[in-house]
Amino acid sequence: MDIRAAVFREVGAALRVERIVLDPPQPTEVLVRLAAIGLCRTDYHVMRGERRVAMQPMVLGHEAAGIVEAIGDQVQDVAPGDHVVLTFIPGCGRCRWCQRGLHHLCAEGPRITHGPQLDGSFRRRDAGGRDVGAFCMIGAFAEATVVDQASVLVIDKDIALDHASLIACGVPAGVGAARYRARVKPGDTVLVVGCGGDGMNVVQGAKLCGASMIIAADIVAQKLEWARDFGATHGTTAQGDELISTVLALTEGIGVDHAFVCINPAETLRPAFRATTKAGNVVVTAITPDTVKQIDVPPLELFATQKAIMGAVYGFASPRLQIPELLGLYRRGDLKLGELISRTYRLDEINQGYADLDAGRNLRGVVLID
Repeated sequence: MDIRAAVFREVGAALRVERIVLDPPQPTEVLVRLAAIGLCRTDYHVMRGERRVAMQPMVLGHEAAGIVEAIGDQVQDVAPGDHVVLTFIPGCGRCRWCQRGLHHLCAEGPRITHGPQLDGSFRRRDAGGRDVGAFCMIGAFAEATVVDQASVLVIDKDIALDHASLIACGVPAGVGAARYRARVKPGDTVLVVGCGGDGMNVVQGAKLCGASMIIAADIVAQKLEWARDFGATHGTTAQGDELISTVLALTEGIGVDHAFVCINPAETLRPAFRATTKAGNVVVTAITPDTVKQIDVPPLELFATQKAIMGAVYGFASPRLQIPELLGLYRRGDLKLGELISRTYRLDEINQGYADLDAGRNLRGVVLID
């Protein structure tokens, strides 16, 4: 089928909205007519060359929801007409991690920047007949996509698809980091550095866990106002050593129990570490360019303070288990989804959406497909 897609062809250049050919689904694959795609910063890192992918051209986009139009003859538990969200780590079901229910650690995860489908072949071609890759084996910046069933999760049809799209990445990444990686407990204190997509959902997650103090830190004052709506008790634009001093003043010189690094870890990890109390946790949810090879934390200080520095992808929980749970919280009114969406865009406006993200004007932009 002939579809429109926003194609990544050159680092530093705008995405090109063009017509490409999308082949039918193979036996274990699903054709999804896309409805809503979140503008996640991860795709922007690829556009700027801060996260390298193995091929160009490639259709970016991974935070998406839509409606199933067709399935392969070996697909199970998915049917045409189903409403679905797409998971950016596939969850093959065969590797040791998937068999333990740890789909966020799936052995196929490292291949999500390579371009081919899960089976190693391609479903997209440009006008010149050249193979076009799919970021995260999804390629969601398009009118439709073909993905393996390992990347598909069926949801209830009464959930708005623009809201559901955010459940595919940013919401579990942040909420899960607080609940499952740091394991924030009632009464704990929390620092969130960077209140964009991941960070605002860390704020939500910390509130759900019963944190007594949630300090939001961001250089954009508007994001601090938004953070209070999502559960932050304090906000600051301080950075570096000033951020450390601010946090220590708020915590009577002790520091927070948990700090979350949700933007630019190369610069923000050290102050977050120093603002954390003894035996506290520092959780990194943000991507660092692969050219950065070290972090500025003295090993002796790490040893003496007994703090833990840890990463969290997908909130350190299986999307197949976490997403239904999060949708349950949403139904009960305990989790905000629609409030995360600052503005919606047409596919033709995708580059403006990323310009707005870079300028700090959006909490989350969402592309809607007519």
